[in-house]
Amino acid sequence: MSGEPRLGLEVHQNKFLAEGDRAMTAIVRVVSRGGEATVARTAAEILMIDCSSSMRFPSTKIGEARRAATAAIDVFPDGVRFAVIQGTDRAKLIYPAEEGLVTASERTRAEARAAVKHLAAVGGTAMGAWLAKARDLFAREADAVRHAILLTDGRNDSQTRADLMSVLNSCEGRFVCDARGLGDGWEPAELVQIARVLRGNVDSVVEDDELAEDFRNLVESAMTKVLPEVRLRIGTMPFSRLRSVKQVFPDEYDLTDRCQEIAVREVELSLGSFAGDETRDYQVILDLDPDLEPSHGQDRQLAWTELVPVPGAMVEEDALAIAGRWTHDPIPPTLIHPMISKYAAQADLGEALTAGGDAYAAGDQAGAEQHWGRAATLAAAASDEDTLGRLAGVVEIIDAKKGVVRLRADATRSHALHVVIPSRVSEIASEQEDRPMPDSRTEAPPVACADCPALSPAGANFCVGCGRPFDEVVS
Repeated sequence: MSGEPRLGLEVHQNKFLAEGDRAMTAIVRVVSRGGEATVARTAAEILMIDCSSSMRFPSTKIGEARRAATAAIDVFPDGVRFAVIQGTDRAKLIYPAEEGLVTASERTRAEARAAVKHLAAVGGTAMGAWLAKARDLFAREADAVRHAILLTDGRNDSQTRADLMSVLNSCEGRFVCDARGLGDGWEPAELVQIARVLRGNVDSVVEDDELAEDFRNLVESAMTKVLPEVRLRIGTMPFSRLRSVKQVFPDEYDLTDRCQEIAVREVELSLGSFAGDETRDYQVILDLDPDLEPSHGQDRQLAWTELVPVPGAMVEEDALAIAGRWTHDPIPPTLIHPMISKYAAQADLGEALTAGGDAYAAGDQAGAEQHWGRAATLAAAASDEDTLGRLAGVVEIIDAKKGVVRLRADATRSHALHVVIPSRVSEIASEQEDRPMPDSRTEAPPVACADCPALSPAGANFCVGCGRPFDEVVS
């Protein structure tokens, strides 16, 4: 197999619209296949470790942070470029001694482990300073797949939110950052913002001794990335407008405000780095002009999407249309595409988890139990064992199907944060993970309908003649 990754694009939607419909929702799937990581040549990693005064309490916290940094360093393959930043109200490069990143080897890993032993908790917290330092260090590694881990136990109290946002804007597209909250003193909104803008993953660590394994997993995952950045382009028609773009798999982030206008009715969105085998889904919602004249009996292009060419990768598809077809038949427009339905349920689960967390923070035990009970019902229906496991830290699940839970007496804010900020990694795409990428050079046969004589194009989810949903969704 060639080491060159192949990028593919898919559009999933129910294109049928009723007479008065003026909105369209579609899932745009981006798939990477066939890449082989060459970490000795392409990977760069920076660890940002919070060493503010709050890391002293409890006394195990800074020790576990040192151990986690050491665990990450241990799994850096030979050839990876790396550095470690001590984060307080400023950013101090504790390894290497000279400005820049160093190449991983038996010697440099040993030196880094020795340097990490001297991490001391003293000072304030200015995450923007840490990120700016990482940005400047990564600037020297322009051809590498650039990844960072940021660990904090507190709030960004040494700089304003505006300052942090300014730094984040300057870092966007330059590296991916996974953010981790430790303990119960950190601010979820800050870490979500960091991970959202830098296209990373955000989560919490409840027990200090779980941190090392988490760091090790994050680094090992980062080493699978082969493309520094993939970009998605979305264009609209004169009668359509892009309402929102939201990443829904593997992590949930609204990315509407991260779209960059590059031409009239055309935007580009950085998706971050991609592994050789990876799938991500994005929900696109369009608003249509109220005065738009419906076109019956034929598809109308409402928008289009394409992948921007990536050096070192083969882009399989040209631009794909997001289409609409108006119909007088009342049934087809009411049929919700299975993928859109699943992500809607996922969004409902997220809202229930957050509402429960808000009630818990306000001291409303009944409200927390009500919302987290609903979350338990939704998670059970989706066989979401990760969320059920997180919920078990704050409530006793008496009857998941009925949503009956009881708040645990030993629940802490740390447990609540672990529920409110779940990784949101779903299993929705897993059922298609092993499906080969469609070959754009081969035209598949049309799909026959069992209820009418119409033939629908390959890939159709509904019959173009009668609107009947096909038993198997053809992607």
